[in-house]
Amino acid sequence: MVRRGRRGVRATSAAVVVGVAVAVAVAVLAGCAAPEQAATTDRLTVVTTAPVESMSYAPEMVAVARGDFARHGLEVDLRALQGSPAAVQAVLGGSADLTRLGDIETMLATGARGAPLQVVGAGMATGTLQIVSSTRDPIRVPADLAGRTIGVPSQGGTSDSTLSLVVARGGMEPGSVRREVTGLAPGVFDLVAGGRIDGFLAPMDTAVVLQHSRPDVVTLDVGEVISAGAQVFVGSADRLADPAGEDRVRRYLAAVRDAMDFIAADAPGGYAETIRLIGSRYAVPSLTDPVTARAGLDAYVASWGPLRGTLPPERWHSTYTEASGLGLVPAGLDPDAWLHQLGPRS
Repeated sequence: MVRRGRRGVRATSAAVVVGVAVAVAVAVLAGCAAPEQAATTDRLTVVTTAPVESMSYAPEMVAVARGDFARHGLEVDLRALQGSPAAVQAVLGGSADLTRLGDIETMLATGARGAPLQVVGAGMATGTLQIVSSTRDPIRVPADLAGRTIGVPSQGGTSDSTLSLVVARGGMEPGSVRREVTGLAPGVFDLVAGGRIDGFLAPMDTAVVLQHSRPDVVTLDVGEVISAGAQVFVGSADRLADPAGEDRVRRYLAAVRDAMDFIAADAPGGYAETIRLIGSRYAVPSLTDPVTARAGLDAYVASWGPLRGTLPPERWHSTYTEASGLGLVPAGLDPDAWLHQLGPRS
């Protein structure tokens, strides 16, 4: 176990417990003014589908290190689990208050399987997945996917479904593009360069690292092709029906919004304060190079959309139209029934 900072502060990739006193100490050590603290605190457990040490979780990491959660009266326990099925089960089983999922997998859980889940906000309002290929045989538009073999992290997962939507946008049957299970790290590009696969689906962190380290990389931004791809905060309908539970989630989203605003305001300075804050608590490989970090954070800030922390309903509707049109979820349902947004409205 790794111990950092003052006595009593403990951090691991699996669990980070944020207390009021700890948040103040970290903020002071980071050289930032500590936000005013709430008089009382409530505990909130949030499970993630991957380790939090990624640029995609920059708002959560900043909210921990800067004391935003503590200012909103929360002691937040961030726990990394193995994938979305475990996260969904934790929320439904009551061991977690909240998780963050892809919009497609959320619709699969609610619309196709009837899970009593509701979307309360958005970690990313637009998709950030990239299809990475090589200048040797580039994939620049969906039609270029014809007859290709594409690497995905798992068969039948969110990335797999996302790829099907992109293929369909190119006018092809999803099954016409072969899938091969690969990882998500930059090293997967060696399989592309060696001709074993034609491309692979990668998160923004990986794509940015490759763009700045490999001159032969070509990327297709999936978010510019389809509506699907948002990352949404999801809670159980039963817990959200409790006014106290709903209030805790609302405060969590407000703290995340504060962190998003802080990061966006830090852009002119190259995100120096953001990187320093995150580095005081976490080791994030993609933030070690300033050029890569700035490019990646620029992309993530853009993905939050104008209503940071809130999912635009029209995008949710468009995603449902795409998913139901491909048969991923039943047609004729009301996607608004799965929304219970508590994030900022302006």
